[in-house]
Amino acid sequence: MRRLVTAVLLTLLLTGCSLRNMQIFSDLTQKGKLSEAISAMDKGNELAATKLLEEICASENVSGVTDEALFRLSMLGLRQYKEPEGMQLVQKRMERLRTEFPTSEWTRLAWPLMEYMNSVEGVRGDLRALKLRNTSLAKDNRELHLANQQLQGTNQSLTKENKEIKERIDKLKDLDVELERKNRR
Repeated sequence: MRRLVTAVLLTLLLTGCSLRNMQIFSDLTQKGKLSEAISAMDKGNELAATKLLEEICASENVSGVTDEALFRLSMLGLRQYKEPEGMQLVQKRMERLRTEFPTSEWTRLAWPLMEYMNSVEGVRGDLRALKLRNTSLAKDNRELHLANQQLQGTNQSLTKENKEIKERIDKLKDLDVELERKNRR
């Protein structure tokens, strides 16, 4: 029985040490990937850096590594500023950085950028609303222009009709005057 208990304890002890060694190995691997990504960024190879940083962010969080990777990946994503999906991804990464690593120096560095991006998104929303309003006003303007043209056409025909009526009235007056002259004779 003592041998069995000793064997179980020894197995648990060795397994625990190996799990800890695996965690340390994982941390070293992530740090190595981060330094490779930084090196790739320094060389201008943003595609390789992005791939490495995405791998780091997708794996288990390592303080001092994952937070920096999230920050750097967000900075690389800023080039996709005109694409709404790209900016949403950057904002999600920044939000993840803020929530998962609230005391990190990378979070403090990212904070002004997050505020700026939120204000820009607000301005973009206002711009979209103004564009919709502009489109609506342009449509209303076209409709008013067509209505104005129709009124001008109606006005011209009424003016012509008035002129004809005035001519008829003048002729009737002339006829009336002639009839009176004839009746007086």
